[in-house]
Amino acid sequence: MMIRYLTRFALMAALSLTAGTAMAQHDMGGGAAGGGAAAGSGGTDSGRSTTTRRTIRRPTTTRRPTAPARRGVTAEQYNAQGDELFKAENYDDALDAYTKAVALKPIASAYYHIGWIYNDREDYDQALPALQQATRLNPSEAVYLNELGYSYRNLKQYNEAMTAYRRAIDVRSDYATPYYEIGWIYNDQGQYAQAIEPLRRAASLKENYSEAYGELGYAYNKLNRSQEAITAYQTAVRMKPDYGTAYIGLGDVYYYQTKQYPQALEAYRQGIQYKDDNATVFYNISWLGNELNHFSEAATAARRAIALKANYPEAYAELGYANRKLNSPNDAITAYQTAIRLKPGYGIAYTGLGDVYFVDLKQYQQSVAPYEQAIQISPNNARVRYNLGWCYNDQSRFADAVAQLSEAVRLKPEYVEAHTELGFSLFKLHRLPAATEELRTAIRLKNDHATAHLYLGFVYIEQKNKQGAQAEYAILRRLDPAKAQQLFDAAPPSMRN
Repeated sequence: MMIRYLTRFALMAALSLTAGTAMAQHDMGGGAAGGGAAAGSGGTDSGRSTTTRRTIRRPTTTRRPTAPARRGVTAEQYNAQGDELFKAENYDDALDAYTKAVALKPIASAYYHIGWIYNDREDYDQALPALQQATRLNPSEAVYLNELGYSYRNLKQYNEAMTAYRRAIDVRSDYATPYYEIGWIYNDQGQYAQAIEPLRRAASLKENYSEAYGELGYAYNKLNRSQEAITAYQTAVRMKPDYGTAYIGLGDVYYYQTKQYPQALEAYRQGIQYKDDNATVFYNISWLGNELNHFSEAATAARRAIALKANYPEAYAELGYANRKLNSPNDAITAYQTAIRLKPGYGIAYTGLGDVYFVDLKQYQQSVAPYEQAIQISPNNARVRYNLGWCYNDQSRFADAVAQLSEAVRLKPEYVEAHTELGFSLFKLHRLPAATEELRTAIRLKNDHATAHLYLGFVYIEQKNKQGAQAEYAILRRLDPAKAQQLFDAAPPSMRN
C-alpha cells in the first residue's frame, strides 16, 4: 500500500514541477535570429543574420548583338544617339550605339556608359576594360573613377577599388558615393572601425543617404556599439521607410546585442515586409515568437525559414517548441525528429522530444531514450537530469535515478524538487539516513514543500519513528490535507494516536 502511495505522490509532485519548468527547452542554443542566442538555437548555433549590403542598381536587360556601324555616321553621332537612348533607359540600344562610337573613335563618355551598362548587368569583367579606358582618356572625371571602383569592388579586387575611389575623392572631395563605397569595403573586410569615418563623411555630404546610415549601423553593430547602431539604423529607415535590410539590421542589434526581444521582433516584422529572402531572419522571428509567447507566429516563421533553407535543424526545433505550445504534440514530435535527423548531435532537439513525451503526453517510458541522448550531449542540464531521474523512479530503476538526481543537485544545489525526488529514490533503496538528509535539505530550501514532508513522513514510518511521523502529519494537515490523509492511511495503527 505504501509503495502505491509513494508512486502516486511522486507522479503528482513531478507533474506539478515540470508544468512550470519544462519550457526551459526553449534554450539559447544555436539559429538568431539568432540565433535568438545570445539569441537563438539557430540562433546561437546560429544563424546570426548578416545583413545583405550589396548596392542595388538598375534593372538589367539581355544584350542583343551589335550591328556593324553604318557608313557615313560619325563616332560623335553614335555617341549622341547612345546618350539619348541611355537617358530613355533603353540600355540595349544605347550599348549598341556606344560600341559603334568607340569602334570609330575613342570617346571617354562612351566608354564610361559602356562600363556602366555592363556593371548594371553585373558583367563586371566586361565593364572593367571599358571603364579603365574611360579613366585613361579622362582621369579628372570623378564619376568615371567611381564607376571603375564599383567594377573592382564587385570583382573583389578591393585594393584597386580603394585606389579608384580615393582618386575620385581627390578629384571631387564633396562626392559622397566613393566615401560610402570605401566604408562598404571596410565593412566587407571586417575592418569595422575603419568604416566609420568614410561612412560618416558620406552621410554628411548627401542628404537622406539612407544606405550610408545602414552601413554605419552595420559597422557599429559589429563593434558592439549598440546604441550608435540603433540610432544609425533608425535614421536609415526614417529616411527610407521601405529599407528592409536596415530594419533587419536594427532587429539584429536588439536581438543579439541588447536582448530587447519585443523591439527585435517588431523590427524584424517590418524588415520582412520588404526583404523576405533571409532564412536566418525568419528563424530569429520564430525564436522570438516562442520566447514572447506568440506561438502561431513562431510556427509560421519557422516554416518560412525551412522553406528558404531546407536543412535547418534549429528552425525545426523552434517549430517543435511552437507546436508543443499550440497543443500539437504529434507535429512537435515530427519536427524534433527531423531536427535530430538533420543534426544527430543536437541536444536541444533531444530535450524537446523528451519533453513532449514527459510533459505533454505523459508517456514517460518514451521520454527516457531522448533524455538519455540529451544528457550525453549536454551533461550539465540539471532539469533534464531531474526529469530522467523521475522517469527512472517511475520504472522502479531507483539506482539509476539516484545517479541522475545526485548529479542534478550537484549542478543546482538549490533544486528543491530534485532533492525531494532523490530522497524518494534513496527511500526505495532503503538508504534511510541518506533519504532523510535529502528530504530535510529540500525542506530547508522550501519549508512548505508538502511532497518533501510527505516523503519524510514515510521514512519515519519505515524507521518506526512515531514522533517524527506525527510531526510531519501535523505539518501536512496545515499544508495539504489530502497528503496528510495519505500519510495517516500509510501509518500502522500504533502510530495513529
